[in-house]
Amino acid sequence: MNDVNVQVRVKSPPAEIWNIWSNFSEAPLWDTDVRHCQLNGPFEPGTRGTCTLKNGLSMPLELEEVTLHESYRNTARLLWVDLTFDHRMHRLSPHETQVTHSAQICGPLSFLYRGLLRKMLTAAMTTALSNLCALAEQRANAMNSPVLDTP
Repeated sequence: MNDVNVQVRVKSPPAEIWNIWSNFSEAPLWDTDVRHCQLNGPFEPGTRGTCTLKNGLSMPLELEEVTLHESYRNTARLLWVDLTFDHRMHRLSPHETQVTHSAQICGPLSFLYRGLLRKMLTAAMTTALSNLCALAEQRANAMNSPVLDTP
């Protein structure tokens, strides 16, 4: 069961969204709660990394599952709470994709923070998905725009 689930329709092909997702160093471009993100290896299961939030907290993370151009799951630890984030997309048409981000809050002390974290994650993930949508659509439009010849 997911504690948080947000989704958006993006006027972009899945490949553009995948390019954004799989480039962790660009996460601050669309996830405004993140100051810095990095993976210590390729975008594949088992790769570990860290994300530093704007508030200064650092979250170790690990890619658990990666399905090329469809989804990925990562786990993270924030204070004494374990978080699992699922990122999924479903192609609706050649130029429209439904993107869903969900989070599960667990761990021995999660019951203490679940309500607060659910509220904070819902707001943060909604903003992040809105920004992801804008970035993917901007990049998709730039790829489809004709180049004008200048004399």
